[in-house]
Amino acid sequence: MSLERVAGLLPKMAAKRPLPSPKDLRSALPALAELAVGDEAVQRAEPLLLELLEQERICGSCRGYDRCGKMGDARGMVHRLTVYNGELTVETGYCQTYRDHLTVQRAAKYDSYSLRTEYDRVLTFANFPEQQKVRKPKLYSVAYAFANHFTPGDQMKGLYIFGPAGVGKTHLLHAMLNRLEERRVPCVFVRADALFDRLRSMIGENRDIEPVLHLFSTVPVLAIDEIGQERPNEFTLEKLFRIVNQRFSAKLPTLYASNFAPPDLYGRMHADMLAFTDPLKSRIIGSSRVAYLDGDDYRITHMELLDD
Repeated sequence: MSLERVAGLLPKMAAKRPLPSPKDLRSALPALAELAVGDEAVQRAEPLLLELLEQERICGSCRGYDRCGKMGDARGMVHRLTVYNGELTVETGYCQTYRDHLTVQRAAKYDSYSLRTEYDRVLTFANFPEQQKVRKPKLYSVAYAFANHFTPGDQMKGLYIFGPAGVGKTHLLHAMLNRLEERRVPCVFVRADALFDRLRSMIGENRDIEPVLHLFSTVPVLAIDEIGQERPNEFTLEKLFRIVNQRFSAKLPTLYASNFAPPDLYGRMHADMLAFTDPLKSRIIGSSRVAYLDGDDYRITHMELLDD
């Protein structure tokens, strides 16, 4: 008997017997075949199984959590048959649609910290300079695969792109972020100098910087542009090390763009800063796939000349 047939018996049951047989219920609920229970246990669990059928019927026509057809606390929940002390029962958990809904909410919260302009949001893989795709196919392929396949919880390395100005490093970073946002993967973008300016400003206003540090340390994907261009001092390096170290320990991927190769970051710092810079560079390298991107400066080759 089909699920629809058994579920269709529901309005008749209050007035008419017999109830669905164990055979009918086993046919309608294939999960029963995986459980070692006899017909008597199936018969005793008949009200539970009919309710489970109704829940499956509703889930079968799911149109998203916002339109969930279940009532009250049942919204966003799924049920799995199991056996306890020889009797059928169910375990409950959150459905994937509800998890996706939470991801969208988190992404919206993170967006207020992501310093991206409207121009940044039109930078995609499709309009990434063709010559750079051809010159650096492995870099392009790795960036494209990450943007299209990473999901929170995956233990994937981040990406560190370095090279001269105007060759597409930041473009590729935004292409990745735009695709991740399309897929509802929470991510935050920040320029290194802007991050520390923001922290200093908050301290000057007697505001707590811990929530911001926690955000950058725990967001599923963090992108830091122009790392190494900020004014490094004990404050900035200590805060940056804290963010990078926590992400390194949690195996959360970080995307970087810089004019400097990782070993050359903060190369002009005083010797007393090595306690920050050496472990910082080590963790960046250890958690990233590193790629050099060079070529002509796009801004110079496409500058607008006004002839007399």
